[in-house]
Amino acid sequence: MRRQFNDESGVALVMAVWILAFLMLMGSSLVFYAGSGASHAEVSTEDARAVNLAEAGENYARAILYNAADPELSTAVGSGSLTLEGGTVNYTGTYDSTTKIWTLTGTGTHANPTGAANPISRTVSSKVFVSSSTGLDPAWGYLFADTSSCTTLGNNLTIDAPIYVRGDLCMENSALITADLVQVRGKVQINNTASIGTAATPVGQVRVGSGCRYPWTGSYVSPCTSSQRVYRSIFSSTVPDLTKPPIDLPYWYTNSKPGPTSQICSNVGGVFPGTFDVDTALNRNNPMQNLFPAFAYDCQVRGGGGNLLGRIAYTPGTPGTFLIEGVVFFDGDIEFQGNRDVVYQGRGSIYASGTITVRNLIRFCGVAACNTTWNPDANLLALVSGSTAAIGFTIENNSTWQGAIYVVNDFYQENSVIVCGPVIAQELFISNNTDNCYVPFGEGAPGMPGNSTTVELVNVPDSYTTD
Repeated sequence: MRRQFNDESGVALVMAVWILAFLMLMGSSLVFYAGSGASHAEVSTEDARAVNLAEAGENYARAILYNAADPELSTAVGSGSLTLEGGTVNYTGTYDSTTKIWTLTGTGTHANPTGAANPISRTVSSKVFVSSSTGLDPAWGYLFADTSSCTTLGNNLTIDAPIYVRGDLCMENSALITADLVQVRGKVQINNTASIGTAATPVGQVRVGSGCRYPWTGSYVSPCTSSQRVYRSIFSSTVPDLTKPPIDLPYWYTNSKPGPTSQICSNVGGVFPGTFDVDTALNRNNPMQNLFPAFAYDCQVRGGGGNLLGRIAYTPGTPGTFLIEGVVFFDGDIEFQGNRDVVYQGRGSIYASGTITVRNLIRFCGVAACNTTWNPDANLLALVSGSTAAIGFTIENNSTWQGAIYVVNDFYQENSVIVCGPVIAQELFISNNTDNCYVPFGEGAPGMPGNSTTVELVNVPDSYTTD
């Protein structure tokens, strides 16, 4: 995930520098005293100067914020002081991660011209709202196979999720695609009783670049029709050129929380029963981690201001509860197994530099009913396998999953499995009494490969104050 900013950083910085230069000029040319009988006028003049100094401090804090690499970090602005001719400027920036609002404060202090011991000091402040949205790579709208070979769907399975294949698609036995959108850049081969749609319920749209054939012999035909067991309303031979989004394992190895570089839990009593890494190198040597043990755990990482940066937590039960916030990274293999019924809450990604395995009566969903009432804009977990092994992600043996899956290499699904959500892999191996469904979501979870976050800083109306 990378951030894009809609801001006025150049304007803010130039403005801050101009204001500071202007105030320095004021220090040598704009001070005028009417005489010993004009002490009130002197105080008023110096009071205005203190306000100007305070506004310079507030604008300096604003310039730092608008030039920050990540405005959502509580340390993005900090505090500091500047000495100008005839006065001092102090600035601070305080971030409320709950409301996503910065309070920018400047305090100007100037010597009292009446000779009084107490200097003249004024403070101004304003608020800035951090508006962020995550752009979703188009590949996350599909079961996505990034292969030049033939993606094979076999035995008794139903695909109800939109599917995109960069190579060829081969269907056999009683495999059935009921998704409303099927896109194959290569060819489609259908055998036995397999089909795309049915005569009674055709799919909405089929796009195939190089034609279809039934059975697996003879010439390819375009457009694909019921003669090739393709039942659809709309057909096109023009297929958009979607690509697999890139993954950045080194970045998340370093910046995940918790993860290899931030393994210490911030919360009192916080603990993770295993390890995120056993050394300081990205090398997939961490032992296998079972994230559904027989006991509870909770590991939180918080910033200097106490704001939550990341969390992974699990409580066994019927169902159990799994909490995720932000991006978590394990430098090795992870697994979820052992007859568990678990509902997750929150939005985030779990990276494994090795393989990910979900097997043996695992029910891991974003809603207790494990059905289409799941709202991924409220709860969305992405599992990301960075393994270069042939099979990077395996889900099998009466298991159910809701969420997003990304695999550097191949994805394997079989034996009475339900997967509800997008899968992006090099190759998809799906067979044996399985079902794939899709619940659309508008915004990706933090850390999903290919996501981009757009951040806009917006002045909060009527938030300027002075005292």
